[in-house]
Amino acid sequence: MILVSAMTLVVGLPDDSDEISINNADNRVSTVKVLIFDGDGSMEESVAGLKACMDESNSMNLSGGIYFDYDTSSQINSKTLSGYDILIMPGGNSATYVQGSNIDDEAIKQFLNQGKGYIGICAGAYAASNSVDGDYSGWGLASQVNTIDVSYEGLVEITPTSSGSTLLNSSEISLYHENGPVMYATGSSVSSFANYSDNVTGYQGYSAVMGESYGSGRVLLSGSHPELDPQNSQLLVQMILWATKKT
Repeated sequence: MILVSAMTLVVGLPDDSDEISINNADNRVSTVKVLIFDGDGSMEESVAGLKACMDESNSMNLSGGIYFDYDTSSQINSKTLSGYDILIMPGGNSATYVQGSNIDDEAIKQFLNQGKGYIGICAGAYAASNSVDGDYSGWGLASQVNTIDVSYEGLVEITPTSSGSTLLNSSEISLYHENGPVMYATGSSVSSFANYSDNVTGYQGYSAVMGESYGSGRVLLSGSHPELDPQNSQLLVQMILWATKKT
């Protein structure tokens, strides 16, 4: 196992008072502990982008006073998940995620049953879904979300649904897409937060961002990459806050 701790940063309080050192736990407004998978199948650029988004949030106070304390791990099991509030599975190779021995999906399910959060981006969304149509089954963390394999790399436009207005502050945004899934619900317990608003993937109107509860926890899946250029740190922050029930 490899764990890499985040650097200590300085963040302004939301009331614009003097800067505080976030090393001083007494002065923190709130801390969310984040674990990012960086093992077999993960994409280095995605992992780096996730760190950069959280660094920007910590330094610019994008989260309204919440500090993101993140680590990375090349293995996911009950031991490595202990003490964290949320697991983020980045872009990469979803088949490696599902078929490999470094990720214990039962441990993730137990983690969620404890009220924790999960974010899956691209490969992490495929892996956490109920199934990838016509290909293989996922872990079923989002048991009422099916994914469709898409071969497209480039920018996509996504538009928030009425449920996604708190995640996306604009009527439409551009995100980078690298063969990530389009998604659709198979039950009524799923929330679609954004849809693909153009047809470059061939699936205009399908969901781009979906959320579902698992036990006491929350699972959020994104087909595209808020952490890659054009990086959207605010969107990633809102995704984390939703998955950890901070909003």
